[in-house]
Amino acid sequence: MIPMKQALPWFRLVLLLGVLSGGAPASGQHLAGRGAKPTTVAGYPAEKALALGERMYREGVLPDGTAMRTGSGGEASVAGTTYTCASCHLRSGLGSNEGGVVTLPINGNKLGQTRYWKYPNLLPEERKNLRVQTPIARPPYDDGTLAKAIRTGIDPSGRVLNQAMPRYDLSDENMAILIHYLWSLSADYSPGADKNSIRFATVITDEVSPQDQDAMLIPINNYIARHNAHAHGMDTRMYGSIGGEEMIGSFRTLSVDVWRLKGAPETWNAQLEAYLAKSPVFALLGGISYREWEPIHLFCEKHRLPCLFPITDLPVISDSAWYTQYFSKGYFQEGEAAARFLGDQDYQTAGDRVFQIIQAGPEARELAAGFREAWKDLGKEAPKEMQLKPGELLTSDSVRKLLEHERPTALILWQGSGASEVIRSLEQLEERPGGVIVSSRLLGSKMMDFPEKAWPFIWITYPYREPLEEPKISRQAVPLMKGITSPKPESRISTRTYSMLMILQAAMVEMDRNIYRDNLMDRIGLLRDYVLPDYLRLSFGPGQRYASKGCYIMQILPGKEPRLWRSSEWVIQ
Repeated sequence: MIPMKQALPWFRLVLLLGVLSGGAPASGQHLAGRGAKPTTVAGYPAEKALALGERMYREGVLPDGTAMRTGSGGEASVAGTTYTCASCHLRSGLGSNEGGVVTLPINGNKLGQTRYWKYPNLLPEERKNLRVQTPIARPPYDDGTLAKAIRTGIDPSGRVLNQAMPRYDLSDENMAILIHYLWSLSADYSPGADKNSIRFATVITDEVSPQDQDAMLIPINNYIARHNAHAHGMDTRMYGSIGGEEMIGSFRTLSVDVWRLKGAPETWNAQLEAYLAKSPVFALLGGISYREWEPIHLFCEKHRLPCLFPITDLPVISDSAWYTQYFSKGYFQEGEAAARFLGDQDYQTAGDRVFQIIQAGPEARELAAGFREAWKDLGKEAPKEMQLKPGELLTSDSVRKLLEHERPTALILWQGSGASEVIRSLEQLEERPGGVIVSSRLLGSKMMDFPEKAWPFIWITYPYREPLEEPKISRQAVPLMKGITSPKPESRISTRTYSMLMILQAAMVEMDRNIYRDNLMDRIGLLRDYVLPDYLRLSFGPGQRYASKGCYIMQILPGKEPRLWRSSEWVIQ
């Protein structure tokens, strides 16, 4: 199984064996072109000015609440909210390369250093050791040359920057605020990283079984051990070049702590705060909980702490959250797929003819919410619903009365326990809905337990790759799985953990020497599609936080060995 990426040159392939990082000044290191940190900026306290500058950079909004403008304010003037700094330079300020347009870094560390055409990532002290010095692309910025570049697009060497960069019309006060923010942007190592190591953590809540804990922890620990062992091979001849020396200087050992959360979810934040205060980490890797992920999600947003691909089917659904990268929207996404599938059917499914039966609990709640929202987006009337109480099961008589009263065209049955009994009741009726939708994840091992006569009218939401097309685990994954004595493939914990590690590895390579939390999330957003276990594909984009964006609708195919077959293409959300 190979990620869908272009072939990499040999030195990038070497990097894939170990996560490489570094290149930022140590915390508090003085930057060239920048004097002592000011206490006030444009009349604001320095910290307030940072917040205002961050808003200008990310949203294109000035301190007075109006939009930044490009040009001179004439007919060619465009609102800065259309082309924010972060749109191209990204949240971390480290830039991007998209559509043939190279956007250079504008973070404090890079701005304060001389930029070279060749080996631009070498530190100044490393460059001094070069036998042949390379040409300078530009000298370091200072406040004046930086203001000139923002207003006119001319850098300190006199070179005109690409016309794709807007020229912003800013007052001296607003320019001072933006420049103050740029000097602080990705200027120091993020917490959890230093010149020798990067520290991670993973989170486990106390209801998770030991077997499921091992399915996640063993691949992570194996990966960390293999990475750290790679440091012993860095004295080989292949590292004798300047590029090889860059790699040697950027290598960091990795470690991972296990943060175990106990008790009720409302106590998790205090526990997480204590863990982070005791041992700051760069990011959370994976993590696993059977309960809702929201308390951990909110903690990560508060502390701007990346959390990569936690094992949860109950993620937070948000268009604006930044710091947690999920595999998918979980149960919510199955509900969305069900709505879109029904909306594409030939028979009439008006809003008042669709009926949802919702089992008590967060899983069915999210399934119903996803269906409801997508159904509304299709212009349909809100479906009618029945919310079951905890432990409540429908009898054959109650099912018959419900159908006689509501006469639904389609029945959405968000139940795990009790679903088979409802289906058996429907099987006996001459008049029943044209189709019944159930959730594969909610049913679990009972997914195939329906009577054969009911198979033709049962549709199953299935958020994973079609079973017959499930790829075999790659050779690279096998060493990471060593030590898992009782595998549970149906849980997909170890395979999802493997996928997380492969994406982490790729993103860290792309980070190069720029070890900043926001840069980690930026690099993930720029990755190409990946073909890995479990999902049809994992795709990314700037700010996108749900990598698997679809779901199949399956039916049970009769035969000597009944199996699932897809009744739809990959339903994209």
